[in-house]
Amino acid sequence: MSTFADRSANPLSSRQVVVTGVGLVTPFGAGREISWSAIRHGQSAVRWLDADDLNGAVPDGAQWVGATAPRESLSASSEPVVSLALTAAREAMTHARLASTLVLSERGGCVIGTSKLGLRSFARAMRQTDDLPHELLWPNAAALAVAAEWKLSGPALCPVAACATGLVSLIRGADLIRSGECDVVLAGSSDASLVPIVLGSFQRLGVLARGFDEPTAACRPFDAERSGFVIGEGAAVLVLEDRAHAAARGATVLAEFVAGGMASDPSGLTQVDPAGTALAWLIRDVLRRANVLPEDIDALNLHGTATRANDVAETRAVRAAFGSAADHLACSSQKGAIGHLLGAAGSVESALAVLSLRDQILPPTINLRSPDPECDLDYVANQTRPRRLRNVLKLSLGFGGHVAVGLFRASP
Repeated sequence: MSTFADRSANPLSSRQVVVTGVGLVTPFGAGREISWSAIRHGQSAVRWLDADDLNGAVPDGAQWVGATAPRESLSASSEPVVSLALTAAREAMTHARLASTLVLSERGGCVIGTSKLGLRSFARAMRQTDDLPHELLWPNAAALAVAAEWKLSGPALCPVAACATGLVSLIRGADLIRSGECDVVLAGSSDASLVPIVLGSFQRLGVLARGFDEPTAACRPFDAERSGFVIGEGAAVLVLEDRAHAAARGATVLAEFVAGGMASDPSGLTQVDPAGTALAWLIRDVLRRANVLPEDIDALNLHGTATRANDVAETRAVRAAFGSAADHLACSSQKGAIGHLLGAAGSVESALAVLSLRDQILPPTINLRSPDPECDLDYVANQTRPRRLRNVLKLSLGFGGHVAVGLFRASP
């Protein structure tokens, strides 16, 4: 297990990283407040997929559900992963009041990850229906597009860490600021994986939801009757900024990104350690490096995939890391509402954690009707809950053993 190096001996480590802008695209729509309103009202964007959703490529007999990205956020001539990232980045920049007031030069960078290459562009290239630019096939196409739009000459990075990609991107972006390489970083991730090859692969792995009548009730995190997740599409970009830089330009601080770290679970490519050992260790390590006690954490935004193995392992990891303090934690997962956004999940859910801190409310875990006895935390079932929030922890896991934890704090 490993995390980013402890920079406590480096005076640059005293730089505080704050969030000054949030851009969101979810299956509820293109826009931060549109998505946030639907999520906090307990809605679900999951529905049956048709031929148009899958570009006409529906195998005979296939019947899938998913949560598609809004069509208005996609460019017909571009790769959806790129379009979604640019849409989210533009909103984040406007939200941070950077789009028209500051030209980001060598002190600005971006970290825009995805869990795979642009699958729809790849499918088009395989059909050879047009002269598709080859750069759209690269996993870093979205990062390059964001860097080009704002003429960033700082780092332009693209982490690939399966379903932990989004949170890993934020951690890496914060590290660029703490190291002194950047003053501002556009950090987040994008994913558009509703294609037959991905749906079929996850179906064969046995991790997609099944045995439901209504699509909106398909994904049921922590429920005794849960059977798996549904795939969603979307993107989130957060403007991360050095606090002193933000203060100098009069920016509104939404939250502080206090600390983050990464570890690995060596259980296997698609397996998780039932005890959640790596995740528990990482939670304790992030709290230690942030100088925060377990009882100082108010809420957790969980990975919460609604698979049989993940939900139990994640619950056990939280119990192991927090001890008796776990009884006072409020925890939630938004995958029942927007689906599992794969490479975009960690950034979108981190954005929701920031909005929770801004509004001092906790979004619900929907479709939780009969809690699994092995999942014995407070999951904020089905209804939004007002709560005084100061410290919120975000957890992300990914195939291949990727584990990530980030700590967000309310702006004073």
